[in-house]
Amino acid sequence: MNYSQVPLLLDDSTKCGIFCIQKGETLSNFTGSRSWRLILLFTVFAMVVVACGGSTDDTAEEVVEEAPAETAAPATTAAAAEEAAPSGPEGVYKMAIFSDPQTQNYWNYLDTETDVWTSYVMSGQAVSLFSISYPNYQLVTGIADELVETSTDNGDGTYTYTVPITQGYEWSDGSPITANDMVFTYNTAQGLGLLSNWETYYAAAGDDTLGIVSLVAVDDYTVAITINFDAGLSAWQYKIALAPILPESYWAQYATDRETLLAADGSKAPVASAFVYDKVEQGAFYTWSYDPNTMWFGGETTIYKSGTAVEWDNGKAPKVSASFGDTSGDSFTYTSGPYVGTVEFTLYSDQDAAYLAFQNGEVDFVLNPLGVKRNLFDQLSRVQGVETVANLGNGMRYMAFNTRIFPGSDKAFRQSVACIADKEFVLNNVLQGVAVNMDGQMPEALTAWVAPVTGVLKDCAGLSAEERFNKSVEILQAGGWTASDWGSHPGGADRAVAPTGVKGPNGETPPSDMLLYAPGAGYDPLRSTMSLFIADWMQQLGFDVTARPTGFSVIVDKVFTPDNCKDWYFYMLGWGLGAYPDHPVDFFNSAYDTCEGGYNTPGFNNAEFDALTDEFKAAKTVGEAIAISQKMEAILFEEMPYLVLFNVPTLEVYRSNIEFPFTDVLDGITGTGGGYPSNVKVSD
Repeated sequence: MNYSQVPLLLDDSTKCGIFCIQKGETLSNFTGSRSWRLILLFTVFAMVVVACGGSTDDTAEEVVEEAPAETAAPATTAAAAEEAAPSGPEGVYKMAIFSDPQTQNYWNYLDTETDVWTSYVMSGQAVSLFSISYPNYQLVTGIADELVETSTDNGDGTYTYTVPITQGYEWSDGSPITANDMVFTYNTAQGLGLLSNWETYYAAAGDDTLGIVSLVAVDDYTVAITINFDAGLSAWQYKIALAPILPESYWAQYATDRETLLAADGSKAPVASAFVYDKVEQGAFYTWSYDPNTMWFGGETTIYKSGTAVEWDNGKAPKVSASFGDTSGDSFTYTSGPYVGTVEFTLYSDQDAAYLAFQNGEVDFVLNPLGVKRNLFDQLSRVQGVETVANLGNGMRYMAFNTRIFPGSDKAFRQSVACIADKEFVLNNVLQGVAVNMDGQMPEALTAWVAPVTGVLKDCAGLSAEERFNKSVEILQAGGWTASDWGSHPGGADRAVAPTGVKGPNGETPPSDMLLYAPGAGYDPLRSTMSLFIADWMQQLGFDVTARPTGFSVIVDKVFTPDNCKDWYFYMLGWGLGAYPDHPVDFFNSAYDTCEGGYNTPGFNNAEFDALTDEFKAAKTVGEAIAISQKMEAILFEEMPYLVLFNVPTLEVYRSNIEFPFTDVLDGITGTGGGYPSNVKVSD
């Protein structure tokens, strides 16, 4: 089966989706404009988030006591397996995790109890109309019989999507998946006032006044969803249609009130995955066992660069033969399992303990969204029977300018800093290539979305330190800045002689003792180091800037609290991005200024950009959205509210006795369906 994921947010960095959560910290009370929350946002079959805020040397974890795993009970009886599906598979897939999942209740998980560990263990319990296939992030059908892309204009400002649901899909208890399940899920989440991600799915435009008007079952296998705006890709296909659907047959008994629902035992609920809960031992281990009613086994998924083809006839689920996107060119095919009868999650107190167990053959894979420490990665790469893989994350680290106050309000100032900041020098010579330079908003792996680099970043690329200094001075002078002495750069390894008496275009003297906030060295040495260099380069241009490495929560409180929106100059953080790259809308549309509680931390205000974001949100096709997105990026290259810094590879290791369907994937094996247990083969 294909897996789906929506934008996330966490920094410890983590997926910062927008942002990032540090060491198990959940910022569930933070409200945002649209699809972003300071928590993990997942849909059905969503996997785990990766780190945006932290480095490869950090892990997001809570300290728990290490305890030995116990032997899991038999997955199911032979009789049940024969009755529902072919004989169940044998074998055990063993994974290490660093924290107890916060809940086994899916409603609670998407309400307030979200973290990376919970996200993984809860994945697969729900279904959705549409889904996402990995590793190409292609939109495909979930339980919907087709990808419905157009709505009916009702003539009263509302629009209705009528979606047929494939007949024959079942929950793990054998009950059918129907339109009534989706109606029940929506009515429960809305009626009981469930928070956070539930709100995100249904308030599709991100505005409380815009969203679903009604969601009704036309019949058992047709759902009609009416919304009060003309939705584009980001609101319909990548949000409402990805909303989780849960079984009414089990949950209706608990949906009497919010407290009862969130306190219910979710481990007993029917699921849509290849596995069901078997044993739960808090602080020690969790086990899944084979679900004899699983529908997804035997499905052949063929992955192309920009398309996906799915085909199966397993005698249990409806026959499927469908193609999505561009199904031409190179491809590979994998067949869905499950290939094992039992999945074991064993808790370890920290990364070192988990990887020691891994090295000793006690676990096959360490579930680690931040990846293994580089020194440990290098060490394990030399161990017999261990395979290694490195993939770029779907995210970015960045430095933000506060455009509400001087000097960040001045474009020439921002451009001059972007020019003199030789990021690649730091990455290649100081940080020894542990991170990859990133200029624009889109990770390099999202090839079609990456815009050509223009403006100051293009003009200053490849220049020497002397040339960067001179070019930065030219940018300031052209922007109306003056100085009593513009200083000089002698060239070579010598430090620049800083300009003196620098004043802005209006004659204003830049403030003294401006701070550049960044995560501390113990949290993220990469951004901590980068902040020291960029602060020094700004000093070379005559600006009194000091790097201030500090705690993640300090930065969040400083830049995301509306009352403090004019009380900082520069900061560094990271974002984790979602399956659909609509994040520039939230980051830079003036309506989402952090002073009003949004994610536009720089306070960027550009009428042309705002108009393009409206066009982007209304786009009905990916091609149209890409073209608009690249126009938006061109403005950002010119205006520089962010200086995008770098992307960090996710380093992972696994034992050679296991086989993943794919390992070359944005966000790594942990972050996508490649590592989901139903696709993993285990040999002796």
